[in-house]
Order: sequence, then C-alpha cells, then structure tokens
Amino acid sequence: MRYIYSLSLILLSPIFLSGSICAISDYYNSDFKARINLNSVNYIFYSIEQNIKIDTDSTKLKERLNTPPDSLLQNEIYAADDLTTQNSKKGFLKKSSLGGTLYFWDRNRERKNVITKDYVNDIIQTTFTAELNFKSAPIAKMFSVELGGYGVWQPHSGGTTLPSEIAFSNHKSRWRETWDEDSDGVSFYKALIDFRLKNYLWAKVGYIQPSGQTLLAPHWSLLPGTYEGFEVGTVLDFGKSGVLSASYMWTDRYKTPWYRKLDKFYRMGPDSERVNYLHSLGAKYDFKNNLVLEAAFGQSAHYLNQYLGKISYKTNIANNPLSMSYQFYGSQDQDHSGTKVYDGLAWLQGITLFYQTGPVGWKLEGTAVQAKGEQGFFLQRMTSAYASTQGRLDIWWNSRSDFDAHDEKAIFGEISYDLKNLFSFLEGFKIAASYAYGWDARPSKNPIYDQTQKIWERAWNLDLGYVIPKGSFKGTLFQIHYTNYNNNSKNAPWSGGYGNIFQDEHDLKIFVILPFTVLSPQK
Repeated sequence: MRYIYSLSLILLSPIFLSGSICAISDYYNSDFKARINLNSVNYIFYSIEQNIKIDTDSTKLKERLNTPPDSLLQNEIYAADDLTTQNSKKGFLKKSSLGGTLYFWDRNRERKNVITKDYVNDIIQTTFTAELNFKSAPIAKMFSVELGGYGVWQPHSGGTTLPSEIAFSNHKSRWRETWDEDSDGVSFYKALIDFRLKNYLWAKVGYIQPSGQTLLAPHWSLLPGTYEGFEVGTVLDFGKSGVLSASYMWTDRYKTPWYRKLDKFYRMGPDSERVNYLHSLGAKYDFKNNLVLEAAFGQSAHYLNQYLGKISYKTNIANNPLSMSYQFYGSQDQDHSGTKVYDGLAWLQGITLFYQTGPVGWKLEGTAVQAKGEQGFFLQRMTSAYASTQGRLDIWWNSRSDFDAHDEKAIFGEISYDLKNLFSFLEGFKIAASYAYGWDARPSKNPIYDQTQKIWERAWNLDLGYVIPKGSFKGTLFQIHYTNYNNNSKNAPWSGGYGNIFQDEHDLKIFVILPFTVLSPQK
C-alpha cells in the first residue's frame, strides 16, 4: 500500500503542480545535476544546475513633489521626465527574472539490525518543496541583487533516522540538534549582491553558494546550503593559449538546507574550540585543447589545511568521446592542541573514465584512501562535525557509502542507455545500472578499536529517468533510484572505529523536479 500511495502521488503530481501554477508561463528547460548529503554521506542525485536566478527591484522610486509648474515649458519637462522614469522602470523589470522549482520527493529506506538481522524502517518520507528565486536587472551595468527562498511540506514521515535531510529538522540550529523530528517550514538560501566587470572581475557578497574554483562547497538537499561571506574571482582569456579562471572565498557561518539558522564553525561541535573562519583559493587553466588543470588550497583557521590537484583530458577513440581525469584531495592538521584528526597528510586519490558509444555510456572509476588518525576516514570538509560545512569532491557514486575509510580501495562501474535509440516515443527516457566495491577498510587508530579489522563493502544500483522533451512541461524530470548496499561488518552503524560505515541497506528514492519561469530577461 505504501508504494501504491507513492506512485499515485507521482502520477498525480504534474496535475497538482500545474494547477498551482496555472498563471505561470514559459517553463524552463535545463540540465539536471544535483547534490545531496545524507547522514554525513556525500550524496549526489540529479538536481538543477541552472541558475534560475531571479530578483525584483524592491526600491520604490521617490515620488515627485506636487508643486505647481511655473510655465508650460516646465510642464513639458516634468512630463518628459515622468515618461523617462516609466520607461526606465519598465526596462528594469524586463531585464529582471523571477522563477523557481517545484519538487516532489518520496523515500523508503530500510537498514539491517545488527542483533536481530532483520531489516527495519530507517527513513519513510514524502515531501513537497517549492523554491522561488529573484534576480534584478543590472544596475549601472555592474551590480545585481539575487534572492532565493523555499518552503517545505512533509505530509508523511517515519523511521528511525532523523532529520531526514529533505524536510527541515525540528531544530533550527545544527548545534541544538536532538535527532528526533522533522518539520515543515520556510527559509532562505541566498541573499546577495553580485558584481560583474565584464569577465575581468566578479564578486558576490552576502548569503551565497560558492561558484568559483575553491575547495568550499555546499551540502545539497533539494536546495543547496548557504555560506555567509564573500567570493571574488576573475576569468582571463589568452586567446589560443587558453583561459585562466581563479577565485578566493572567505566565510564565517554556514547552514545546510535542512536547518534554518546560520551557525558558527567549531572543530567537532559547540563544546570544542571555535573555528573563526574558513577560506580558500583556487585556479583552473583550460588550454583549449581538451586539457584542463586545476589546483586549490583551503584552510580552517588554526585547524585543518586542505589541497586539491586535478587533471582532466578529453579525446576521441574510434570516433567516440572519452573523458578522463586524475584527482588528488589532501587534508592535514595544522599545529594545534587537542585531538589530531589525521596523522600526517591524509588523502583521497581517484581516476575517472567515461566513454560514450552512441546511446550507451560507459563509466569506470577508482579511488584509494589514506586517512590514518583518530577520525579514521577522509573528509573533504574543513570542520569535522556533521553538517557543519562542506568541501569539494568531484567523485561520487550514488551508492550510499562514501568508500572513504582509512586504507580503503574502491572501484565503480556504470552502464547507461538512452532509450530513444530503440523507439522515438521513448525520447527522454534513460536507464542505468551500476556497481561499487570497496575493500581493505581499516578503523580509527584509537587503541580501543580492534586494529586487525578489515571491511569490504559493495552496492548495486538501478536508475530510471525521464525528462519531458517538449510541450508546456518541457524539462520536468522524473527519477527513480534504487540501491542495495551491504558489507561484512558486524558493527552497529558508525561504530567499531568506522565513523562513516553503517549496516546493510535497501534504499528506494522517487522524485519529480519541475522548474518554472514567471519573468525572464528580455534583450
């Protein structure tokens, strides 16, 4: 009955959504790619990487003094001035944008009880989310204002893992979390001033999401997390020689999408020492010959240093495109007192390959981790506490586990197929199957844990996606994802020295993403 209820909502959701936005026209068609973090597991599904950035001018024009004209000429001047003001206001609105996204999310996840060996409900939820964005027309050809907010309604929620990270936590602050309840509500995720000087210089200040080359990144639920701070960058085009993109970001507060209050940074939580700020500097050089080099450095004040090096290259083999990369992520304790997160330099290295042969996509990736220390696994973020901040990691397999324990090696393979190749009426449908396997996972070095342990973990996944290719709802995404995960551990979740490994799971996620536009910029 539970699945019948969920599928009924899926089938009826376009009707509900269309009724709620009957006055809205011009639906967006966009590329969907999303990121999500669930229970400290870096989790990416399909989301929107379009910026339906939207804002209106909230500043009222000053009213004219109601003074009698001295002459007909003055009347004409006032009339001409009024017309200029009206035209200017109309022009401003025509160059502003307003839109958003409607989301439906349904999840059923069960996890094995280590004592009874039975699977029990871990997450059962149905959630509706609405997002609205504003972006103003350029002011003085250099500035614009961006605002974004969202609301969540969760008609059904159950299971033992809370918050679910799709609805709001019942507690507005991460540091007041008691892990007991979800709630409905509203919040903001951006409020910023955007500065552009052609491509030579750009900057954002306020409540922002990182968009440059740094190591700072937000968590993703259905919406991204929010930093308080600023980011500044540049893009320098050297013609045939290549393009250099560089940026710097500084921040002192952050909130994930499932909290409504921006929090300060701490090393492990509010009972530990405060981290006053995070900052990061990064650069990318595109040689315009399919070779791209990237490097970045990040730092949490008096706590951790982090590093990134990445090489990407594209070529053709048998007239089909092959994309490949090598990626290095490093993290190291600074010279500080207290618990050492890592012993020396911890790192995650990865190699990725993607080959497209007509309608078939072939993906093969591998990673290796060294993270010896008290934590026992590699984290790309610059603070250790759950949901306290997030960092960049371009490798993710949507297989529940992060496969990031100390000394763990892992491989991932996926085959995807575009079904329109079979029949034209299947345009927009795509299926995929994937498998991930990790081995030699070692525990934290803390001597209270059995240091002879080694864990293997594996997962297989199935995906079915559909993007409406034409019509009024063009660009709307329907997605079903199933994961079957297991390992050979007898530990309870996140125990035994494995702070980021849990028990066996079955996980089914169904979601719908419908972008819409109310007002789009006119040239």
